[in-house]
Amino acid sequence: MVIQPKIAVISYNTPHRKTQDVLNGLKAKGYEKIKVFALPFIQRENPFKPIYQHRPSKAIEVEPIEFCKNFGYSFDLTTAETLNEQLNDFEADYVIIAGAGLLPDELVENHKIINTHPGFLPLTRGLDSLKWAITKGVKIGVTTHFVDTEADAGFLIEQKLVPIYGNDTFHSVAYRQYEMEIEMLINSVELIPTLTDFKSLSSNEFEATRRMPKAIEENLMLSFENYKQQFKVD
Repeated sequence: MVIQPKIAVISYNTPHRKTQDVLNGLKAKGYEKIKVFALPFIQRENPFKPIYQHRPSKAIEVEPIEFCKNFGYSFDLTTAETLNEQLNDFEADYVIIAGAGLLPDELVENHKIINTHPGFLPLTRGLDSLKWAITKGVKIGVTTHFVDTEADAGFLIEQKLVPIYGNDTFHSVAYRQYEMEIEMLINSVELIPTLTDFKSLSSNEFEATRRMPKAIEENLMLSFENYKQQFKVD
């Protein structure tokens, strides 16, 4: 008899595309002992609006608690202040981030939390990693890692390059990268027990980026066409 791992999923208390995709993937893998810990979602008054939106964001309009009930998964509200104690009580084998901002140091130090980053760390730390990779002409990839107190650092679990094809558009690459994020995050539960050594990801070699300024982003499509000619695999 296979013993099912207990998996905690950290997310927001709002319909959230990535969380829904992660839970769908865990369900498809047959995982049953899942509990979602939902942090408050605060809508920004003046959200940053990029020229090119590239992250899939349209979620099914079902409240997280109902989404979990449909899957037979547990659900609990949480806050940054109470999450550490709640995770201690749940005694999860794995803790996965499906949606969250920066987590308190105490939480990160007390739990091995798995994150997926849309970039080939440490080359593209921070925000808008795909856009910065294209602009800088560096590898486009996906990284799963254990969270550290430093942004997009910690111990490496897995890295993969996103293939670029001659007929790709910027948005087809962005969606392929997103699908790889979901797949790698879910597969990390099976992968971690097979690993014996975890490489430390440097947080000093490359500075974490901020949102791409529009003065740079307005040239992104031209940069992508140049990038594609250099890195395409066919």
